[in-house]
Amino acid sequence: MVWLKWTSFSWVICAALYCEAFAADITDNNKRIYSYYNKNASVSYYQDFNSKESIESIWKNKKWTENTTGKVLNFGFVDYPVWIRFEVDASMLNSARWYLVIPYPLLQKAEAYLVEEQTNQVVWKSDLDSAFNNAEALQSHQINFLLPSLSAKFATLYLRVESNTSLQVPLEIWERKALLSQQNTETLLWGLYFGVLLALSLYNGFLFLSMRDMTYLYYVFTLVSVCFLMLCVSGFGLRYIWNSQLFTIFALPLSTASASFWLLCFSLSFLKPKNINIFVRLLMQILAVLVLLAAAFLLYMPEAGAQATGFIGAATLILVTLAGVTALMRGQVIARFFVFATASFAIGAILYIANVFGLAPSSRVTNHAFQAGSVLEALLFSFALAHRIKEERRQKLVAMKKVEQAQRTIVEVQHHALQQALHDPVTRRPNESLLNNRISDLINDTAGINSFALVLVSFPRLKQISSAMGRRLAIEFFQSVIERLQLALTNDIQSLVVDADRRDYVAVEEFGSLMFLCKTGEEFRSVYDFALSLTSMYEKAIQVGEFSTNLDVCGGVAFYPKHGDRAELLIQHATAARDFGLRTGEVINIYSSEVDTFGRRRLALVGALSQAVKQQELEIYLQPQFECGTHALVGAEALLRWNSEELGVVSPTEFIEVAEEAGLMSGITQYVIDQSFKALKSFNCRSIAITMSINLSIQNLVETRLVPYVISAAEKHMINLSDVVFEVTETSTSKNLDTVIETLNQLAATGSRISLDDYGTGYSSLEYLSRLPIHELKIDRSFVKQMTAQGSGYRIVENTVKLAKALQLETVAEGVEDISTLNAVSRLGCNRVQGFYFAKPMPVAQFEEWLVGRLRVS
Repeated sequence: MVWLKWTSFSWVICAALYCEAFAADITDNNKRIYSYYNKNASVSYYQDFNSKESIESIWKNKKWTENTTGKVLNFGFVDYPVWIRFEVDASMLNSARWYLVIPYPLLQKAEAYLVEEQTNQVVWKSDLDSAFNNAEALQSHQINFLLPSLSAKFATLYLRVESNTSLQVPLEIWERKALLSQQNTETLLWGLYFGVLLALSLYNGFLFLSMRDMTYLYYVFTLVSVCFLMLCVSGFGLRYIWNSQLFTIFALPLSTASASFWLLCFSLSFLKPKNINIFVRLLMQILAVLVLLAAAFLLYMPEAGAQATGFIGAATLILVTLAGVTALMRGQVIARFFVFATASFAIGAILYIANVFGLAPSSRVTNHAFQAGSVLEALLFSFALAHRIKEERRQKLVAMKKVEQAQRTIVEVQHHALQQALHDPVTRRPNESLLNNRISDLINDTAGINSFALVLVSFPRLKQISSAMGRRLAIEFFQSVIERLQLALTNDIQSLVVDADRRDYVAVEEFGSLMFLCKTGEEFRSVYDFALSLTSMYEKAIQVGEFSTNLDVCGGVAFYPKHGDRAELLIQHATAARDFGLRTGEVINIYSSEVDTFGRRRLALVGALSQAVKQQELEIYLQPQFECGTHALVGAEALLRWNSEELGVVSPTEFIEVAEEAGLMSGITQYVIDQSFKALKSFNCRSIAITMSINLSIQNLVETRLVPYVISAAEKHMINLSDVVFEVTETSTSKNLDTVIETLNQLAATGSRISLDDYGTGYSSLEYLSRLPIHELKIDRSFVKQMTAQGSGYRIVENTVKLAKALQLETVAEGVEDISTLNAVSRLGCNRVQGFYFAKPMPVAQFEEWLVGRLRVS
């Protein structure tokens, strides 16, 4: 609707201009209509090439040229004056006030003379200054001369004209009243024209101030330049503003150059360079530079400016229109309005420029084409800019929606990330971070409960299941464990929720370990009984698919505020209590000073053990192995002992566990290998052929440096690796199985033998055993010691020996402490035995003395 209104208004103005132009041109020559004569068809002219003719000499000249075309005289760009003459009916002049009108305000000089035919005397003359200063002359933008009354019947009017622009001389004679009416109409139309340009300039200026978009400022400058140009062309500027022909000489070409330059800038900004053909864009940029150079040149030679700026204006319109077409072809919808606007302006300008250069006849159509085209262009450009605002607003709304959607997405991602940060990725239950927040909230809630307990329970066998049976099955077991505990806590008033949004009571510390909170006070059970009742749920086997197992449980408890006033401290103390319980065998252990002492001892052990490895404070003990049937010495197992100067005797179980947690096993194992190979070399030098068994941990089996070190140590001590047996446990081989198998294969390739230690305490299967490059099974002492007391222990050992024979493996029974046990393992067919019945572990030096004494006896 806005487009229709603006377009309709513009067409009304243009139609009025064109209709007024045609109203005069459709009359026949010398035919009076509305007290008006068109004299273009009845004139003769003389071109004064040398500028020497005067009024006295010109009427005697016989070389006058008749204007046989009847059109407006248009001499183009010439630098000489032209004389024009036509006859005047004196009786007409005497009947009313008549005016000679030249509707071409760009003439720089115009001199009019009336010569009576009878006397050949000049009875009246005038020029532009006299015409404008005559009190009876019309105040008009057009050149007009008030013709005098004559006594003679006929007279000849001579007109001498010059112009720095195109020299055109349209001639009309008007009766005063008719001329006033016509001038008022034309002034009204020009007023509407300038009013539209001014209104559009102000409107787009306000848009620029509010939006800070240079496109609108370029358009304002374009409109102002066009307006200034039309003030020069129409004569309104000269007549009503600056009143100086010299100023017009400068203003006309400069305003044309300015309009061209700003139109180029506006077009590039409006269409956007990326939418314009690169060649066209380059030409527009070059032309903009040329326009500025031309403007500078015109300041020094304004008289040559009209023709030059005419070419520049034509080139500008062609390029701008071409730019709009290329942008439209590239899919810029708004470019269609741009093309319509520039086409309208181009048509009007081309008609006007063709008239200026003499390529088209001068008429009111060609004289007014430029302003008609410019006002239509201004209106269409303004609509295009309005449409651009609408489109930009739509794009901003779309962008805002996208931003809003992106913000929602970010919030969702942040929420999701927060949920991931506060929940265990496997079980989707609250993790330690969320529990930390919950404990902090409980502590900071002064109006809430005054005390509560944190309980941490672990299920060590879940890690063994994960190692032996696979992670997926272990996760299913863990989920079942969590669901049981969640259900029990949900139905108990003593429990405290961890995640209120999801009503979760259980938090996951790590795989296999859970934490929960409970209230304390006289109205509730003791926390110990509460935790014990919950852990008793797991005394019965848990079924997952076709697999069922019992899970051992161990837990630790810490109280707020007794055992800590921060979440981190409570979790630390509950963990310490749990770890202490794992070593003491207690199911639920409450944090105490004893636990604290144990924790400090563990820290002390880490520091002391690191120094002990560096200072070789650790000592190798050897326990002999015997042939089961002959009781002949066939080997020895290297065991590590530590008698610390600061801590005293530290059990191997304790310091080996600390070493594994502290990452010290690599250095310790290398030390054991080096000392064991040294002892084996000493036995070889005495011609004592025995094997040396060395224990390896999981950390040794997954590092790449083990096998190269074994080979280099064997070369250093010059021993045969076929005399070396590396013992590995079931639990150590079940972790990172592929890497462990690769390491064991490399060790077996050196000639070493592989022994599976503590067999029967893990989850070995036939498929599992078939994958390992083992040579012997070492039956755990717990089964060997129970052989004579429990029938189950005997059957386990018996079946293990049968399995080993089926797999062509040797068996070693450890923990033989009496003759009855020795006889039992001998009957079953074990290959080797070791235990206190024969000898306890001894330092290397003592072992050598024992060995020498045994040889003497034998």
